[in-house]
Amino acid sequence: MKVDDSGMPEETYWSSLFDIEGIVDWLALSKETTTIVEIGCGYGTFTVPIAKKSAGEIYTFDIEPSMVEIARENVRKAGLSNVTFGLRDVLGQGTGLEPNSTDMVLLFNILHFSERRILLEEASRILKDGGIVAIIHWRKDIPTQRGPAINVRPDQGQILSASEGLNLNFHGNSRILEPYHWGIQLVKEVAI
Repeated sequence: MKVDDSGMPEETYWSSLFDIEGIVDWLALSKETTTIVEIGCGYGTFTVPIAKKSAGEIYTFDIEPSMVEIARENVRKAGLSNVTFGLRDVLGQGTGLEPNSTDMVLLFNILHFSERRILLEEASRILKDGGIVAIIHWRKDIPTQRGPAINVRPDQGQILSASEGLNLNFHGNSRILEPYHWGIQLVKEVAI
């Protein structure tokens, strides 16, 4: 099932809407972050810089064949070999990855629909204890050049509400990611 979106503009313009380096820095990738899953790779806007910074494997999924092909070509041009692509309806089928197998899950600009809990459940399922789900989305407090309708953009409260009972806990890593986004990181902590 495809999430409602506002369409993908031309690749260079799309990339101009993010502080890509700042967002990648916000992820605080470490040597312990060896397996990263990206749901909704688009052009590979974040896939390429994250794969450059990571010594581990990146698994990236998209439902659109054209996006997977463009992202694959961008990874190839960058000379990277640590990215595995999946053409998959993650919302309907999940990732197909093993439980407790991932250090980080990226949900970037994808949670603007009412069933967002499905993706958060999959993130929790595949994350190791201590793993992080990193979420960014379009701000709804300012006008933006792109993005879904303001009334469907989630805020931090909606994300926290949707993640209740999934062992995904907020420890204060939320901030504005200029110019048009905000981000939140949730840590998987299994109750003993």
